[in-house]
Amino acid sequence: MPDVFTETTSRGFFSRLGGSLIGLLIGPLLLIGAIVLLCWNEGRAVEAIIGLNAAANLTVEASADSVSSANDGKLVHVVGVATANGPIADSDLGVNFPNQVAVARTVEMYQWHEDSESHTKDNIGGGQTTTTTYTYKMEWSDMPVDSSSFHHPEGHANPAMPFRSQTYAASDAKLGNYALDSGTLGLLDLSQPLAPDAPGGWTKSGDQLFKGDSAAPKVGDLRVHYVGLPSGTTISVLAAQSRGGFGPFLTANGYSVDLASVGNLPAATMIENKKHAEAMLTWILRGVGAFLMFLGFALFLGPISTFAALVPFFGGIVRGAVGFISFVLAVPITLVVIALAWIAVRPLIGGGLLVVALGAFYGLWRWHAARRPAAKAA
Repeated sequence: MPDVFTETTSRGFFSRLGGSLIGLLIGPLLLIGAIVLLCWNEGRAVEAIIGLNAAANLTVEASADSVSSANDGKLVHVVGVATANGPIADSDLGVNFPNQVAVARTVEMYQWHEDSESHTKDNIGGGQTTTTTYTYKMEWSDMPVDSSSFHHPEGHANPAMPFRSQTYAASDAKLGNYALDSGTLGLLDLSQPLAPDAPGGWTKSGDQLFKGDSAAPKVGDLRVHYVGLPSGTTISVLAAQSRGGFGPFLTANGYSVDLASVGNLPAATMIENKKHAEAMLTWILRGVGAFLMFLGFALFLGPISTFAALVPFFGGIVRGAVGFISFVLAVPITLVVIALAWIAVRPLIGGGLLVVALGAFYGLWRWHAARRPAAKAA
């Protein structure tokens, strides 16, 4: 059963006001940070598009059976069978893996985790009461959890993790006649489950090894899972040919191409997959930038809702209004920043985004204006 602790704290009006006034300083910094992040992200996205388009035109199809010195430094696409003769050893557990080109080890430890949930209520006079519930439960985690930062560390201490997750590469790994180093093998998604025999002091359950009781684990117990790339697996590499192996290839605009996949994938497919991955990252960072923009406006306008909280009913209304205003400002400005960043390199795309941004701003303004008469009538 989890351990649960509940605490109630109170803040006076002047304490809240002081905290909200700090937002007047932090808010603009977040806005600047959001603009910098958005501009950098769009530049990174454009660099990726240009670089990957260039890579498609520079790719040289090379045979895995022979390494031609004429291709040194060029972007080569090689498809072949990955092989290794020597076994891979995990010295931490003392287990060996024969006939594997690469092995990924996932280590988890049973640890205490802290979750907190807070509910805040405004009081008459501008004060505030916050009730926080801290819940402590034991779970498996592949990352060490620092229990010293818990609000209630007593009785919830986590030991140090003796070793961590790791990927091993065979020292004699090859793709045909090309050498495969840990950098290239680290780009592959390993998925073949491995089930070595349990070493001394460990037990085996399915394809996992346990240090402790697998049925009733205690804090500090470990479980380890392995996946590998069997020797004889077909893989595809798109990278620079370098000294009989592979390395990152830099396009003319400085974009690095270094790709590897399991299976027989054409170069065009690998480039297209990378474009999708870059596009996903771009949208994630856009979302982060938009959220920082919203948070910056909300912090800057925070003192307004703090003053309104002198009367709790009005405080809730004004807080909602501040959130809406922050949203109305953050969305169009985020789109404008993205559009301006694109105008420098892709005027047509940037111009289209700018029109969308202005349209969003106008639409939100019209929606708000249409609501005002209805609110007055009500």
